[in-house]
Amino acid sequence: MYLDIFRCGINEIKYIKDAISNVKSEEDACSFNEEAIKNFLLNDDNWFYVATMDEKVVAYAIAYVQRRLDTTKNMICLYEIGTLKCCRKKGIAKKIINTIVEHGKLNDAMKIWIPTNTSNAAACALYRSIGAEEPGVKDEIIYNYRY
Repeated sequence: MYLDIFRCGINEIKYIKDAISNVKSEEDACSFNEEAIKNFLLNDDNWFYVATMDEKVVAYAIAYVQRRLDTTKNMICLYEIGTLKCCRKKGIAKKIINTIVEHGKLNDAMKIWIPTNTSNAAACALYRSIGAEEPGVKDEIIYNYRY
């Protein structure tokens, strides 16, 4: 089977819908809004990647370019990644991340940061396998404010 990984543009909305409907929905109850997807894709700092096997979406990732005030270099936030349960442990997520890493280099990124939970052992192992470093002190917390 042929694995293809690419960043979705406005003409690949069907792949994003497939990723949300089939891959993300295995873990989370979710839906999508086509207008929101279009708005997301219109911002060049928003990246949505898919991995397909024989035109079927088997994995996806969402990343954001974050512009900084203290340097002309950017940071990338790898916000979300998912793989179909039947396709896990085959290196697909690692290949998507490596694609994002390469695109980050082309976009003059200084680093990629990846939020996750320490209880998500599979994610931690994946991120270590690509050379990402864990913080020395694990005391970070993310607060949410909901409107």
